[in-house]
Amino acid sequence: MTSDRAYRRLVRQLDTAAVLGLLTEYGKDVRTRIGIAAENARQRAGELTALGARQHMAIARRMYDNYPELLKKPLKVTVNSSDSRRVMLSMANFCNELKSLNPSLDFSMNASAHDLYYVKANRNIVIPPSETDGPLYDKLKAFKQKMLSGEPQIQAIFTDPERAKTFIDQYTFADDLYNVAADMYCLPELKLSFDDLFGEDGMIDGFRAYNASWCLWEGLMPGARKSYYGIYPLLQNFLDNAAEMIASGGCGLRLRFGHDDVVLPFAFTMGFREAVGATDDMEDLHHHFSIFRLIPMAANVQWVFFRKEGSDDILVKFLMNENETSVPLPTDCYPFYHWSDVEKYYRGKIEAAHLEYKNPADK
Repeated sequence: MTSDRAYRRLVRQLDTAAVLGLLTEYGKDVRTRIGIAAENARQRAGELTALGARQHMAIARRMYDNYPELLKKPLKVTVNSSDSRRVMLSMANFCNELKSLNPSLDFSMNASAHDLYYVKANRNIVIPPSETDGPLYDKLKAFKQKMLSGEPQIQAIFTDPERAKTFIDQYTFADDLYNVAADMYCLPELKLSFDDLFGEDGMIDGFRAYNASWCLWEGLMPGARKSYYGIYPLLQNFLDNAAEMIASGGCGLRLRFGHDDVVLPFAFTMGFREAVGATDDMEDLHHHFSIFRLIPMAANVQWVFFRKEGSDDILVKFLMNENETSVPLPTDCYPFYHWSDVEKYYRGKIEAAHLEYKNPADK
């Protein structure tokens, strides 16, 4: 997790309950496990886990295996990452693995604030207001508190649930426990699980709460503010870099390492089939939109270009988490699309947004 706040809060609450003699035998076991997890998380908030490093290395190997005609060449590889330490380490693990497979690759890596205007969501872009955004957040709050009520966990952990509620907020308690339970999947070496606190249905409810949250946060839900406008500079960068390489007649590899809150709206902006079709019916949303298909750990988007000898017809296909996906354009050769159609469509989309940038003096 990007903060150890949940761990610290849980330790404090369970320690207080222990002093007051409020823990059931099961609660004592949960407290012991939370203590182990919290100690591992101490001063490691937002760091790349060992599993995360392995995932990036594995993606690099699969990319190399899938496109040997390209990646066995002595290519120039231009790479950018955000200035987050975990993202820079993701970049390093990925690139080191590719370099081990093809030592002739020439890497140029950077993690400069100069490039954050497209590597991360651009906060200088004015996001038009939406009259329905506020009511959607009210609706989300109620939905999350329903999905993560905390009542089953309070009843199981404390001998006197009502007294425990005098110093514990039920929703926050359940939300913290759910995040820790989810976090354990990133840390298999700890051999810890908290899924028993929720059961399968409860873990699914937690997913549904965060599925709705991400959909609204990123502006992908009907009626939400169009937060995804902040990703348009990234789309512009993709288009411009691709056009430059195609015009040069050469070939290369262009890599960008960022965050889940970039990948998700970028997939939506691209119109990938997995990222569209959301509804403001939060009870039913998971049947139409699921973040586990879009932003699992090591989520990635790939554009792969193909050139035929003696032809100006460049083809491109799109991968969402390494699976072929579709975009809202006609094509006579799916999963491939004609670059001329793709470039025209997405440049038109950016132009139609009429992006407005904040005055540098504005806060």
